[in-house]
Amino acid sequence: MNYDEACRWIERVAPAVTRDRSLTAQLAFLAERSKDGPLTNDAAAAWYALVQEMRRQADYHERGLIRKLRADGMTWAKVAEAVQAQLSSRQAAQAKWKRLLDPGRRTTTGDMRRGGRPKGSTTATPPPASGSSGDG
Repeated sequence: MNYDEACRWIERVAPAVTRDRSLTAQLAFLAERSKDGPLTNDAAAAWYALVQEMRRQADYHERGLIRKLRADGMTWAKVAEAVQAQLSSRQAAQAKWKRLLDPGRRTTTGDMRRGGRPKGSTTATPPPASGSSGDG
């Protein structure tokens, strides 16, 4: 379920909630609803979609803040200092920026080690055979 589908689902279930279309109001509705018993699959999917949308928006605004600070001439060390220990060092500020630019780097499956070998593997994965690039 994506964000728009989640909003439509909430509108069907509780039209009064959608008068205030803020993410926080919709999340509060789902949290309150969860106190009444187990969540349905649709409720869980809607809640998760809303959380993902909130994270997407937070990342967007954080990128804007860091971009503005850097455009104002701040070094990475000053950026880390400006956000008052939310980023503990220049390296942390740079790493956060890279994660914000490439959200796919946010998580890892944890199934790879340094060198790209799967856990438990004692040999490296062989490169593809030459001449099998699929060009024809």
